Amino acid sequence: MRIFLLCLSLISLALSASTAIHVATPQSRLEASTSYYLDLLRLLLEKTAADYGPAHLVFEPVPASGSLWKLMLNNSRIDVHWLTPTTEIEQHLRLVPGSILYGGLGLRGLIIKNSQLQEFQQVKTVADLRRFTACQGERWPDVQVLHYAGLKVHTVQNFDSMLEMLHKGRCDYFPRSVIEGDAELRQQPPHYQDFSFFTSVLLYYPMPVHFYVNPQDQVLAARLEQGLKTMHDSGELLSFMQHHPVTRHVFGAARYSQSIIFKLHNPVLPALHQQHNPDFWLELLQVKNASYQ
Repeated sequence: MRIFLLCLSLISLALSASTAIHVATPQSRLEASTSYYLDLLRLLLEKTAADYGPAHLVFEPVPASGSLWKLMLNNSRIDVHWLTPTTEIEQHLRLVPGSILYGGLGLRGLIIKNSQLQEFQQVKTVADLRRFTACQGERWPDVQVLHYAGLKVHTVQNFDSMLEMLHKGRCDYFPRSVIEGDAELRQQPPHYQDFSFFTSVLLYYPMPVHFYVNPQDQVLAARLEQGLKTMHDSGELLSFMQHHPVTRHVFGAARYSQSIIFKLHNPVLPALHQQHNPDFWLELLQVKNASYQ
């Protein structure tokens, strides 16, 4: 018992000497990409510990609906989160330079019901896709991307409702990045096993992901920027992607080489971010059948 109490005391002492970094509690265990961002964040804190001291993550509960970036401004409930840039976010939060997925979030296959497979196999143009309705998160920037392309969208408040709406026929497809789609389907409950990740047709639009912090938190911003730059310059960031359980399956995959790609415009992405290399993933996956819509 004394040994147990001593261990608890040592752990408590170690944590008290460590900086607490508050992050949002994942809203769904089914959202595969969350573990990638959290693991990368832990690694960045570890790699910068020599200069900034040890740090650990503390998970804060957040409401299912509402903007996370606004929570980051209100009483600093959240210290850092991964977000896709919008003009509003850029005006209120501090961006940590360095895309953390090389734009991979914008290359999207379609989660569909197996019963509709033949219908989707007939899709050859965006006009064909307009016959169907997409499911998207209520506050996701993707909604405006799809609307801008003339596509129909049904929105829901939380991630777990997405496949339920698909199952009930309220929508016909759920666009997910090539990084997320397969991994998320593998985690679904048994009654959702009639879904497939359809990649013969892909949507592709600029969708970088960055870490953002409260504008007053210059120390955390500098710390994360230092870690990202070190990992990027050394090639370790790309290696991290190539080996992480969430992203490693994408590399070397030939399944996309014959896919039809619809390149869409992202109207909510600030102009500065539109200039980044847009074809990194198309080149990586050897995709040739891309057309701008």
